[in-house]
Amino acid sequence: MYGGPILYTWFDRPLSLAGRVALRGSSPLRPDIRLMRVDRPMLTIPHLAIHFNRAVNEGNPLSKQKDMLPVIALDCPKPKGLVRMLISETLDVDPDAILDYDLSLYDTTPAATIGLENEMLSSGRLDDLSMVHAALTALLDKADEPSDYTRVMAIFDNEETGSGTKQGAGSPILEHILRRIVTAAGGTDDDYLRAVADSFLISADDAHGLHPNYVEKQDPTNHPVLGGGPCIKVNANCKYMTDADSAAVFRSLCDIADVPCQYFVNHSDVAGGSTLGNILTSQIPLRGVDMGAPIWAMHSVRETASTFDHTATIAAFSAFFAQ
Repeated sequence: MYGGPILYTWFDRPLSLAGRVALRGSSPLRPDIRLMRVDRPMLTIPHLAIHFNRAVNEGNPLSKQKDMLPVIALDCPKPKGLVRMLISETLDVDPDAILDYDLSLYDTTPAATIGLENEMLSSGRLDDLSMVHAALTALLDKADEPSDYTRVMAIFDNEETGSGTKQGAGSPILEHILRRIVTAAGGTDDDYLRAVADSFLISADDAHGLHPNYVEKQDPTNHPVLGGGPCIKVNANCKYMTDADSAAVFRSLCDIADVPCQYFVNHSDVAGGSTLGNILTSQIPLRGVDMGAPIWAMHSVRETASTFDHTATIAAFSAFFAQ
């Protein structure tokens, strides 16, 4: 079970498989890596009927090992090697060429705009692919414009289970890449350190929007709402990298982009999540701010965001890349 999902949101949905597959390559040290996605609904995790658990709506503790097992067939004459067979058919490769695979379930239900005026977006994986989309859109929008800075967009893997993998934010991978960029441009190690000191990081990870049914879960004086613009995220215990200096930078960017800006502050009695900002600064001492678009139902199989907040975030990121 990867990360910290809201488990019961996965029940009774049309699911399928996606991930990567390692095939035999020309060298045993370099397997041929292929991405794979089965494009049709294939599995489901059926919920136990209420007749067998009358107290289900009063609280229903779930076992990840027992309750979350998916069903793929009613009658499977050859269960052994089933996944390998599916991979072989999907990628059109010899089953003997399949060495290993990293596959996950995903909800096949398409994203949709909802609301009286289609002002909300309902989709899986908004946290944090919405910020990836916003950053990439802004970067491409400004890519042809001259700048005194090297524009960088960094996307890390394994955030939800910890960033200590070789490709995670806690690894030196970004530092190595940035050093190589400076070296390739003819710079020295001192040039790299000066560039870091003159740089700014926006750690973009969706924020918790005010839930209309659970207002008490939020900080009493800071109520970021869907449709109110991107949120600067603040944590008194420094789980976010935001301080007064970096918050002022992002507010100024929002002013330039002519979009509103909100604040998300953790309720003092409710432990919040952390982001990659502080993890990354253990490797590279960057100035930076934590921010995100407010959403509902973070880590549900379906999350809800505001379409306005997404376009406003793109505008703020474009203002950043224009500097």
